Amino acid sequence: MKYSSQQSAVSGQQKRIRLIIIIVCLFLFACVGSMNIHAADPSSPFDGLKKTYSEVTSLEAVFHQKIFIAGLKKERTFEGDFFYKRNKGFLWKYRTPKVKFFLYDGKYMWQGEDEKPFVVKERIRKEKTTGTFLDLIEDIARIDELFTLKQQSIVGSLEVLEIVPKKDSTANSAKIWIDKQNVVQKIEIREFTGNINTIEFSAVKINRGVDDARFIYRPEKGKEIVER
Repeated sequence: MKYSSQQSAVSGQQKRIRLIIIIVCLFLFACVGSMNIHAADPSSPFDGLKKTYSEVTSLEAVFHQKIFIAGLKKERTFEGDFFYKRNKGFLWKYRTPKVKFFLYDGKYMWQGEDEKPFVVKERIRKEKTTGTFLDLIEDIARIDELFTLKQQSIVGSLEVLEIVPKKDSTANSAKIWIDKQNVVQKIEIREFTGNINTIEFSAVKINRGVDDARFIYRPEKGKEIVER
């Protein structure tokens, strides 16, 4: 059975997927980059990051997300959990206000919501994603192909990195706040639409191990899988 709402839902999901991928990449970038960025040559600020990334195998965190929607002049809030494991993928799961998830398993992007009668399954074709943010999920060495470090400063007890994408993107710019323990506290993304997406992280765990089962989608009873 096909649902009339699927087409519009899928279109909206595509935009959200792009944003989630950017957030995940920035989180990975900051968690590993802050460890070595001061040691890098000023002309090559990401060199230390590339070296350090080889030591990071997993990440886990709780997030609190606020989105200011410019067109509506309203703010919406969300909370959830994030999991990442190298060579396995990532899971971005919302707990409030609605339960929904974005799961990348290395081959497919899965998107589902408790209230929806279907789950979207999209094959990620490497030939089409080369040169995009998705590259960074497995190979952070491409960071300087996609981002420019615009400014690095200290605000209070936090280090603040401001970066901009080199190519057209959902994001115009981003700021990342990192504490003295090299843990990402906050990311702010300014979108081309005027929306401002702010994500605060807590309970961050690096290299503590994440179960492989987190990155496997298991069919749910009564849910249709919509492939594209």
